[in-house]
Amino acid sequence: PAASAVVLAVGALVLFALSADLDRRLLLPLRRTRLRVFGHPLTGRGGARQVPVAASVELLENSLAWHTTSPVVRSALLDHWESDGWRILHYSGVHGEGVTARPVAVLFALDATAGRDTPGDPMIRVSYVDADTGAPVAAEELRAAPARRSLRLVE
Repeated sequence: PAASAVVLAVGALVLFALSADLDRRLLLPLRRTRLRVFGHPLTGRGGARQVPVAASVELLENSLAWHTTSPVVRSALLDHWESDGWRILHYSGVHGEGVTARPVAVLFALDATAGRDTPGDPMIRVSYVDADTGAPVAAEELRAAPARRSLRLVE
């Protein structure tokens, strides 16, 4: 009788371990407890949510601001820093064509806590700065970004 009880208990444990409810009933509460006790692995030590730079670059490259300025950008990410809650991403570029072309620094400012899970479109500010003089360039072009249009519903 004792051996059959042990076999029955082992069988019940195996069935429970292989069931789909294991994740919902046991592992999910364990993960939540671990997050409460140790914090999220991507959270900075200061308590503020810290998003990796690669995630900010991915968010930027999928944005309307990137697609609007992509004809000017000529490099990969050169530098990045944070200031007053903004993550600044620095790229090099060329503004103008032919003899009027000049090197510019293309600066994107994103919310430092924005990630793929942040609801809504991310707020992104763009600036062109002349690489030689440090003066702002083409402010009127940056205001002329096309508005997003929704797609027609096809029935």
